[in-house]
Amino acid sequence: MFENKKINEIHATRYIMSWIRSGGNLVYGDSIRDFSKWLESLGISTEDIEHIKEIARSGKMELEYSAKEFLAKK
Repeated sequence: MFENKKINEIHATRYIMSWIRSGGNLVYGDSIRDFSKWLESLGISTEDIEHIKEIARSGKMELEYSAKEFLAKK
């Protein structure tokens, strides 16, 4: 189970959603590297960056498929 711990008083998932809502993605190698660089620019430790990225990369495939299917039908 993943812990949505606070990093610099902000929950890890807030960093992820802020990145995505600002036009970033976490699908391709370059975008993940850019995400890491952005987090680093915020003064986040390497250990905490890895924690945030682990949460970001660990979607549940069944839910992702369901969401894509729902959006395609809309």
